[in-house]
Amino acid sequence: MAGRASVVSSAKLIAVCTLASRVTGLARDVLLAQAFGLGWVQDAFSYAFQLPNLLRRLFGEGAMAPVFVPTFTRTLETEGRPAAWRLLARTLALMTLALVAIGVLIALIIAAVWLTPTVPEKAAPRSLLLGLTLVMLPFMLSICVLALLSSILNCLGSFVPAAAVPIVLNVVMIAALAGVAPRLFPGQPEAQVYVVAVSVLVAGAAQLVFLYPALRRRGVELGWRFEPRDPTVQRMLALLGPVALGQGVLAFGVFLDAQICTLLTHVRGTPETTRFLAWSFTYPLTEGALSAVTYAQRLYQFPLGVLVISLATAALPEFSRLAARGAWPAWTAEVRQSFRLAVFEGLLAGVMMIVLAEPLTRLLFERGNFTPEHTVRASHVLMYYGLAMWAFCAQHIVSRAFYSLGDVRTPLAISVVCLPLNVAISLALVWFEGIREAAFAISSTVTSSLAVVAGLLALQRRTQSPVFDRSTLGALARMVFAAAAAAAALLVLRPLVTAWTQSLPQGLFRSSVETLGLLAAGTAVFVIAAAVLRLGEVRLLAPRRRRGEKVTT
Repeated sequence: MAGRASVVSSAKLIAVCTLASRVTGLARDVLLAQAFGLGWVQDAFSYAFQLPNLLRRLFGEGAMAPVFVPTFTRTLETEGRPAAWRLLARTLALMTLALVAIGVLIALIIAAVWLTPTVPEKAAPRSLLLGLTLVMLPFMLSICVLALLSSILNCLGSFVPAAAVPIVLNVVMIAALAGVAPRLFPGQPEAQVYVVAVSVLVAGAAQLVFLYPALRRRGVELGWRFEPRDPTVQRMLALLGPVALGQGVLAFGVFLDAQICTLLTHVRGTPETTRFLAWSFTYPLTEGALSAVTYAQRLYQFPLGVLVISLATAALPEFSRLAARGAWPAWTAEVRQSFRLAVFEGLLAGVMMIVLAEPLTRLLFERGNFTPEHTVRASHVLMYYGLAMWAFCAQHIVSRAFYSLGDVRTPLAISVVCLPLNVAISLALVWFEGIREAAFAISSTVTSSLAVVAGLLALQRRTQSPVFDRSTLGALARMVFAAAAAAAALLVLRPLVTAWTQSLPQGLFRSSVETLGLLAAGTAVFVIAAAVLRLGEVRLLAPRRRRGEKVTT
């Protein structure tokens, strides 16, 4: 119980810091929406920004951290700090060289794709997209190194600096959006977006500087030693590729969605039809499709980052320690409880997104160049992402359970099956009038849900432990009932609250009262229903949980 309480306590601390970073990130996105709306400029920026974030998810927090954290933890526990610092120096050398090579390769591939004759005649749109991509691609190096150093601090019990460092990125971008870009290039969005892209590079360097004092306080010795033949490094290399590919459902899936969405988008002033091999077709998507998907992703990533990624970040070192000691009953209990917490939080967030998708989008983004039509498009996508929130949340816990065991093949096998399915669903649904860009949210919902179920079943076979036992099934059923009660309450209250707020002054104040009031009411109904159903997650997440209190199952 002490370990479990420690993980939850650390997760709460991370969540507070992550909340601040997500709030500033949301402010950044509000300014982006206000400046560029749903159009090709924002589409191009979203496309270019996805590349470094893809590599961060694959080789930073996605692969290097899950591979490195268990190895580093074992080295620290069994060989001491000097050996751990040597391992860090070797890992840093390996990461930087690999990322430089990958960055060059990606730049060549992207250029080849967008300069090929099969792409429609979009000379100006292509140049904007390629230019932003090349400007921001070096950000991948700093962001991946940052993820590795953050995982070091987490292993040493320091969670706050790593959780707070994204605030630096957001503040620098906010300064560029609100001050620098409009002053340098007033009324020129195509030029302003390049200022924002450069600010991303500046922020990457600033983040590393921000983290350095925390590393020094913990006695971390930074170095750079290229020793690829070191046995420990070779073991990590053998695991790195499979783990990276094992992140495919959420990482590769999002990346491929961006490619498909951008290639199938019609840009004003260009031909409405194109050819691919012998097939001639009309573009199914219009400008702003990728932006609508991106803003919807930002909204679902807000609770995901604040609640569950915080929990998963704190849980991985604990999972790894228990696995290294062979404490399997404690490991199973820790994984089971973390999974339940993730689903609990995911169902609550998902209900809000499904029922309140349009009010949420309107409150946050509808101003400046972001019109009511844009609100409808983005909220339509968000609603489908809400259906998958429980899976997005649970997937982080399931994957870290495998990584704590040193098992990277099972998540890889699941992703190998899910990734083509994700692409097939997107390509099949994008042509339907009532779906369009929401196809990418639907495909993510289906594949992520399947991945979680398959992962749980495989985890039970791998450990021969009842991770998904009868008690857990009963708790999940009660969580679904609480979510249904919250959804029903919101459907009843929404027209009443909307009618009441009509007497308030029109604008941001009215929208805030309506949306925040509904959010508070929905959350209250969910929590009360969960408490009545005796779900222990309510007490576990309470601000002052008593030491040694048991979780009701």
